[in-house]
Amino acid sequence: MKKLFLMAALFAASVAGASADTTMEIPSVETAQANGWEALWGDYQYGYVMPENYVLVDNEEITVQLNKAANVATSCQVEGYDINLQMGSSLGRESNTAQYSLEGLYASMKQPYAILTLTPKMNGKISYTYCRGKNNNTTMYVWDTMANGGIGAFVSANSTFFDETQDSDLSPMSHTVTVNVQKDHVYWIFGAEEGANTDFYGLTFVPYASENYITPCTGSTVMEIPSVETAQANGWEALWGDYQYGYVMPENHVLVDNDEVTVQLNRAANVATTCQVAGYDINLQMGSSLGRESNTAQYSLEGLYATMKQPYAILTLTPKVNGKISYTYCRGKNGNTTMYVWDTMAQDGIGAFVSANSTFFDETLDAGLDPIPHTVTVNVRKDHVYWIFGAEEGANTDFYGLAFTGYHDSNYNGSTGIENVVTGTTGSPADGKIYTIDGRYAGKDKAALGKGLYIMNGKKFVVK
Repeated sequence: MKKLFLMAALFAASVAGASADTTMEIPSVETAQANGWEALWGDYQYGYVMPENYVLVDNEEITVQLNKAANVATSCQVEGYDINLQMGSSLGRESNTAQYSLEGLYASMKQPYAILTLTPKMNGKISYTYCRGKNNNTTMYVWDTMANGGIGAFVSANSTFFDETQDSDLSPMSHTVTVNVQKDHVYWIFGAEEGANTDFYGLTFVPYASENYITPCTGSTVMEIPSVETAQANGWEALWGDYQYGYVMPENHVLVDNDEVTVQLNRAANVATTCQVAGYDINLQMGSSLGRESNTAQYSLEGLYATMKQPYAILTLTPKVNGKISYTYCRGKNGNTTMYVWDTMAQDGIGAFVSANSTFFDETLDAGLDPIPHTVTVNVRKDHVYWIFGAEEGANTDFYGLAFTGYHDSNYNGSTGIENVVTGTTGSPADGKIYTIDGRYAGKDKAALGKGLYIMNGKKFVVK
C-alpha cells in the first residue's frame, strides 16, 4: 500500500505547485464571428466552420493544426461543455491495420469533420476528451505517421461502447484517453463511426519534464502485485535462487477477480525487487523480442510467449462492465519501450490494438531526468478479452500496477486527476463494497464474511 500512498502524495504535491501545461481550446462562436468564419448550417447558433489549416496551438511545447475546414458545433452531448470540434469518418471501427494518408481519411468524410495534426516539440503525453453521445459506440484514433520507419502505426485506437441494458440509465459521458507521444513525430487524431460525428472537446499536452507528468493508476478496482512476503508464505520459487531479487509468480495466478474485472497471469513470470522508479518496491517484469511500434500483426498467446527470452509477463484482462483501465510502467532511464493492449475479440475475432503506447528517452532533452513512470488510460469493453504485454527487443519493462473504473463509477468522468486517487487496494472510497486482500469482491455485509483480512472503503479490517 505504501507505493499507492506515495504516488498519490507525489501527485498532490505536483498539483499544488503546478505550472500550466499546454491545453488546446476550441475557438468560441464569438471569435468565429469576429473573424468572419462561415456560420454552421447558415446560423451561428449551431456553430461555425473552422477554416482550413487553422493553427490551434503553436508554442515551445507543441503544435496542433486543423488540416482542412471542419465543423464546430454548439450541440454538445455532455454537460459542462458548450462547444465541440466534430470528428468522424466512414472508416470501420476497431480496425488498425491500414496505412493512412490524409487524402484517404478526408475521402471517407461525409461532412467536413476534423482531423488534427499534432507535432510535439518534446517528449510527453497527451490526454484528449470526446463523446459519441448516449450510445457511445465509436473509436478515436491517434496515428503516428513516422513509426515503423515511416510506414506508420496506431498509438491508440480507443473504442467506447454503450450497453443497451447495463448502461441505459447513464447520461452521455465524456471519455478521456491518455497516451504518450514522441518529440518531432507527426500524429493524426481522428474518429471513426461509419460517418457519424463524434464530439471532440479538447486536448492537453504534458511534457516528461513537467511536474504534472507523473500520475498514479487509479480506479475502483486496483490490481496489486503480491509482495515477496506473500510469495514466501505461498512457497513460490525465489527469483534467481534468492528472495532478495524477487520471485516467480505461478502459472495462471489470478490477480483480481471481482464483480468488475478479472486479471490473470497466463504463465509463470518474474516479479522483481529491482525497481527503476522511486516509490515502488516490486514490479511485474514484461517484455518480448517483438519489434516496437508495430501493430499490424495478429497475436496469439503462443506467438507472444515464443518471443520471450525470460519468463516475462502477459496479463489477460476481462472486464465484466464497460469502463477504462489505467496502467503504470517504466523502461528505466532510457524509457524506450512499447506497452500493448490487444483486444482479442475486435474485428470479429481478428483482434486489434486498443493501445500501442511507446515511450522514448531523448539523450539531450531528457538527460537530466530520473527514470519516471508512465501511466496510460484507455477504454475497454465488457466481456472482451484483452492481452497486456510489452516489447523492447527482449528487454524487460517494469510493470507496477493496473486499475479499472466502470462507466457507472462516480469517478469515471475524471481524468487521471487527484479526484480519482484511492487509498485502498480495491473499492472506491465510500461505496461500501468489501474485497478480499487479493481483490475478490465479497459483498457489502460484514456479518456474512468468514475469517480473514478484508478491505472496505479503502481501509483494511480483520474478521476474527
